[in-house]
Amino acid sequence: MDKISTEKLKENLQTQLSELESLQSVFCNPGEVKVEDICTLADITDFVADKSTFLPQYLDLVIKLVIDDLKFELCVTLPHEYPHAEPEIFIRSPELNRSTHIQLNKNINEFITSQEKGEPCIFSAISWLQDNAGSYVSVKEETSPQKDAKNEKFVRYWIYSHHIYSRTKRKEIVDLANQLSISGFCMPGKPGIICVEGSSSSCTEWWQSIRSMTWKKIFLKVEEEDKEQLGQDFLKFDKFEEVVFQNSGVKFNHMDMGELHRYLESRGVGYIFKDLFGVEAKSSSQ
Repeated sequence: MDKISTEKLKENLQTQLSELESLQSVFCNPGEVKVEDICTLADITDFVADKSTFLPQYLDLVIKLVIDDLKFELCVTLPHEYPHAEPEIFIRSPELNRSTHIQLNKNINEFITSQEKGEPCIFSAISWLQDNAGSYVSVKEETSPQKDAKNEKFVRYWIYSHHIYSRTKRKEIVDLANQLSISGFCMPGKPGIICVEGSSSSCTEWWQSIRSMTWKKIFLKVEEEDKEQLGQDFLKFDKFEEVVFQNSGVKFNHMDMGELHRYLESRGVGYIFKDLFGVEAKSSSQ
């Protein structure tokens, strides 16, 4: 649900503030519950108290847990519709290899989906993790055969998301791309656009991991392959970065599509704009 009344929005945000207060009372040691953007928290508080009509961003939280002496981070984004919509939840832990990390996130999000809508569920997610974390940590890393880089094809994935607001997701998108030596970019906001390019195995591994997070909507819209065997010449980006093309929208909620198109053209991939959005981009002279 994209449109909700101001009254309903205030009710939802008040529920979120109350749940945050409860979390902070239980996890009261310094740093156990972290609000990623204090300004957003202030905006929400003012909005609920009728001190501001400014529409706040989504609330991002990181809850640090120690389960059987092992460290976990429960990264939570609360959309405006929460608790009547699912929270976006993602678990990070140095105790997990990538495959179990993907499976754990898939399973906790299935658990969240099964919960009754309209009721706060972060404590339920924490309890689920406390009960189940050990079974994922005990899974040993499988050694995969060495890849022959010379025989690997290059690919480019164009990914479309309903929105990318969460600071945690944005950091994970960039960090994982750098770990896997993938180039491209991530444009946060609504909609969110991601391009990743590199070896087929690395891009597939990145996509499996990122897709395991909770998303309102995310899908691989266009896949390009190096069919002409151009090798490194197929790649259009020299690194992976987050790009922000600010327009009159508040705090990157909506990006300047003209700036995005100019950015794509500067990398030699302007043709993809129509495939992503279904319309031709306006020329810079317009």
